[in-house]
Amino acid sequence: MLWRHGQTAWNLEQRFQGNTDIELTETGVAQARRSARLLAALSPHAIVSSDLNRAAATAAELAALTGLSVTYDKGLQETYAGHWQGLTHEEILASYGEQYAAWKRGEPVRRGGGELETEVADRAAPVVLAAADELADGGVLVVVSHGGTIRTTIGRLLGLDPLTWESLGGLSNCCWSVLGEGARGWRLTEHNAGTLPEPVLGDDA
Repeated sequence: MLWRHGQTAWNLEQRFQGNTDIELTETGVAQARRSARLLAALSPHAIVSSDLNRAAATAAELAALTGLSVTYDKGLQETYAGHWQGLTHEEILASYGEQYAAWKRGEPVRRGGGELETEVADRAAPVVLAAADELADGGVLVVVSHGGTIRTTIGRLLGLDPLTWESLGGLSNCCWSVLGEGARGWRLTEHNAGTLPEPVLGDDA
């Protein structure tokens, strides 16, 4: 399960955060607490988190309910976006419009001189896989990270072409995506969810 952090002030202002270390708002803390109560019901076996404050504070709410310790890993940080970081959406369009358009088309773009999305997947996906490998059969892993990093990690784990990763869509604050291992590899069973997973009944289980 890949869980996005709670709300920050920069989320509200539509500022590109990247790996700038921004704290949760009061609303963000409340979101984390609500979500943690739901996720604790799944009896997770391990929690791994980005070491940035907004993710670590979100993970702490689940750790407090489950008694689990949190493993922090820089590999789960949000995409470094260089000169874009701290800019609003409108400011990015005004100063880097062509670069933004190329990124939205799926071209490999170093936004603001920062990381490629494939480079983010290169560092984040192995963290998730290593943590998952340590679980017993049927174990539940909660990964606390950031919207862009989660999307690229899902794309990599599913074996999707990087050109299509944008089609996965974004994650709302403190929502999550659920992946499981199937007969033919990883499967995305829920995306941008805020309620507990329901069993799939029928032939598509």
